[in-house]
Amino acid sequence: MSTASPARVSSTAPAGSGRRRSQEATDLARAAALTLAYDLGPERVTMEAIASHSGVAKTTLYRRWNSAAAVIMDAFLSELTPRIAYRAGENVRQTLILALQDLSHALDDSRRRLLRHMIAAAQSSPSLEQAFWERWIEPRRKAGIAALEQFGAHAETGGRILDLLYGAFYYRMLIPYAPITDTWIEQIVDQVL
Repeated sequence: MSTASPARVSSTAPAGSGRRRSQEATDLARAAALTLAYDLGPERVTMEAIASHSGVAKTTLYRRWNSAAAVIMDAFLSELTPRIAYRAGENVRQTLILALQDLSHALDDSRRRLLRHMIAAAQSSPSLEQAFWERWIEPRRKAGIAALEQFGAHAETGGRILDLLYGAFYYRMLIPYAPITDTWIEQIVDQVL
C-alpha cells in the first residue's frame, strides 16, 4: 500500500461553490487516516494530523467521528468490509472456511501489520479499544453467530466456535511463526468441528 499523502482539496475553490460534498470529505479523511496509520502507527495519529493531511476541517471530522482511532477504524473497515462479509456455504464447515479464507485474503501484508498495530495500541488506548470492539469485533461476531444459527447452532455454541477459530487465526497473525494458508484454515475448522 502506498504511503504517499492523499491529494489535498484545493483551498482555492471558486467563490459560491458551497461546502465540499460530505462523501468527498469522508473519503479524504479516511485516506489520510490510513496513510498516517501505516506511516506512524495508529496510536500516534491525531485529529489535527488527519485534518492537515486531508484538507478537511477538524470541525467536520468531529461531526463524523469522536477520535482519530474511530477515523482509522472506519477507514480500515471501509476497505475490508466488502471483502469479509460472511457468505453462506452449503454447510457450517464451508461457511466457516469461506469466512476465514476471505479474511486471510483481505489482510495483505500491510493490512496485517496495521491490524497488529491497532490491536497492540488498543491495549493502552481506551478510544482505540472501544473503536476496535464496536467497529471490528462486535459486528463480525454477531454476523458470524447469525451465519452459524442458520445451520442450527445455538448462539452460545456459535460464539465458542468463533472464539476457537478466530483465536487461532489471530494468534498466528499476531505471532507470525507460520503462515495462514487455505489448507491450515481447513484443518483448524475440521479440528474445531
